[in-house]
Amino acid sequence: MKNKLNDYFYDRLSLSEEEEVQKYICTNSRSQELDDSLRSLFDECLSASGQQNRSQTIFKKIYPYIIAAAAVIALLIALPISYKAGLSTGEERIAAIEWVEVSVPFGEKQTVTLSDGTVLHINSGSRLTYPATFSGASRTVFMDGEAYLDVAKDPEHPFIIKSKGVDIKVLGTSFNFKNFAQEHTAELLLMDGSVEASVSVRNDTRVVRLKPGDQMKYNRENDKLDVIRFNPSGYKAFFEDNSLHFFDMEMADIAADLSRRFNCEIIVLDEKLASRRYFSIFTNDETLDQILAVMSSDGKMSVKRSGKTIYLQSK
Repeated sequence: MKNKLNDYFYDRLSLSEEEEVQKYICTNSRSQELDDSLRSLFDECLSASGQQNRSQTIFKKIYPYIIAAAAVIALLIALPISYKAGLSTGEERIAAIEWVEVSVPFGEKQTVTLSDGTVLHINSGSRLTYPATFSGASRTVFMDGEAYLDVAKDPEHPFIIKSKGVDIKVLGTSFNFKNFAQEHTAELLLMDGSVEASVSVRNDTRVVRLKPGDQMKYNRENDKLDVIRFNPSGYKAFFEDNSLHFFDMEMADIAADLSRRFNCEIIVLDEKLASRRYFSIFTNDETLDQILAVMSSDGKMSVKRSGKTIYLQSK
């Protein structure tokens, strides 16, 4: 796996191989092998300080996984050299930062208030890493998963979320952002204010500016980036009555959402069903059985249980 990690951070893998490495990082965040490999790559970043393009290539891909490996956080704090979010030259020295990591177990939710007054409602299976106290020109946090944010207004210090190829920049606003490293789709729904999203598409960056009522969806598998409209007044966030919104979502991603929400294993048995798209809204704290009954009511999906595992299959 060490060689694959190196190839991953140098963009030398196929999409399927990249997904394999991403899953390894997310499931081995405490392993010594991952710790040693990332330390080696950080050392290479430092030794390549005179080769800006090379060091930026490595660091740009390592940086999002600060949220995935606690060992990397400890290493970043210990390093005498750090990088700005813009990844300019890597020569700016900063004081050590105290980082806080919140990991929310499946079946649970958690609310976190940051030092600037920003409130994040964090959904099941998500991870947030943030500084105990913000300093510098921006307020930057790292996230893998889903959160609803009420960002404190501070025009002088933009609030930035870094999350697996997607950077979100805001001044003060409310929105729901979802981006799990293991899944194909990143999604943002904006309630009020304005948001600028920078999306890494292969070797390019696309910038999208959103207004209230905009929903951005980015599929990493096919590099498709869409902005559609929704009605914010009719939207309930996941922490309100355990609401669920599936706006043009594939069943594979819906099954992952339900697995996290209800702390169970849901397996989609065939690709036809996995890629089928659904529009469904649940806002009355429905049970898993009620949700699956509604989604299979058209007779096109069978639901079978075996112990604590649920199997979904096309009819």
